[in-house]
Amino acid sequence: MITSKDLIKLTQKKYRREMGLCIVEGEKLVREHGTKAVAVFTRENLGRDYEKITNLETPEGILAVVPIPKSSEITFPYLVLDNIQDPGNVGTLLRTALAFGFKTVFSINSADPFSQKVIRSAMGAQFNLNIIDGFAEIPAESVLYIADLKGKMCEKPSGKFGLVLGNEGRGISAEIKSLPHKIVTIPLNSATESLNVAVAGGIIMYEWK
Repeated sequence: MITSKDLIKLTQKKYRREMGLCIVEGEKLVREHGTKAVAVFTRENLGRDYEKITNLETPEGILAVVPIPKSSEITFPYLVLDNIQDPGNVGTLLRTALAFGFKTVFSINSADPFSQKVIRSAMGAQFNLNIIDGFAEIPAESVLYIADLKGKMCEKPSGKFGLVLGNEGRGISAEIKSLPHKIVTIPLNSATESLNVAVAGGIIMYEWK
């Protein structure tokens, strides 16, 4: 039985991973994923604890606890989120990845794909993706394309490949750069130094769709 204390714990990544559960909040997400729910709560059920659980500015008064999907066989192409910290960016990239067929996503030290903020930003896209925590399972036989300001926009890759998007400020981590890779970039005019990572990722995934 899920209690209000369990719900409060599920606002933290550590306990989400331990329990294999996460929270979806709001009528639309609960309606879409409620069939998988192990418990559904309303503001009336939870009383004062509801404010400790919700992170919505204007809560809709309903939430559900659903299982975090287990990772499955890696598919191609895949997306790698390398230390992306903003939940809005992560959510947007997950939703875009699903739209353009990047159905396996490696999340490396990024905002938790199953946090309430990211679930809301992605509109639940993560429940239809194969999300893998860490980069140990990145297939050695695939080609990594790292998005960087220095490089060129290459032709659409073929075969087994993945796209890596890095941290909003620091870019790609040394761990990823140490792996064999190619660099891809989006040509910009001189008035613009860079693009938001979610925008850049969306452009490349669309071009490679």
